[in-house]
Amino acid sequence: MSIITISRGSYSRGKEVAEKVAAALGYRCISRDVLLEASEIFNVPEIKLVRAIRDAPSILDRFSHGKERYVAYIRASLLRQVQRDNVVYHGLAGHFLLQGIPHVLKVRIIANMEDRIREEMRRENISARS
Repeated sequence: MSIITISRGSYSRGKEVAEKVAAALGYRCISRDVLLEASEIFNVPEIKLVRAIRDAPSILDRFSHGKERYVAYIRASLLRQVQRDNVVYHGLAGHFLLQGIPHVLKVRIIANMEDRIREEMRRENISARS
C-alpha cells in the first residue's frame, strides 16, 4: 500500500499514530503542509482553505463557488504530494479528497470514551474530583 490516510476522533492521538506508522514503513508523513502549499500556490489564506472543508458554504460561496474552488486547491496540493507514493496523510478530509484512487488505505482512529476524558482532564489540568 503506498498511500495511507488517517482520520481521527477527538483525543485519539491520530498525529502520533500517523508519525509512528510512517516511520515504521519508511513513508513520508504529511498533514498541514498540504494546506500551506495550497495557500502559497493559489495565493489564498490558509484559514479560508480550512473553512472550506469545515464550514457550510455561505450565501456568497454558493453563487461564487468559493468553497468548491478552495476544496479543489487543497485536493490539487494533496494529489501533488501523494504522486510520489509512500505517504501517510493525517489531515483534513483525506478520505474525501482522495476518493476514486484505488491504492489508498483509509484508517479511522477512535479512542474509547474513558481515554478521551482522561486526556481532556490532563490537558485542562482538571482532577476527577473537580
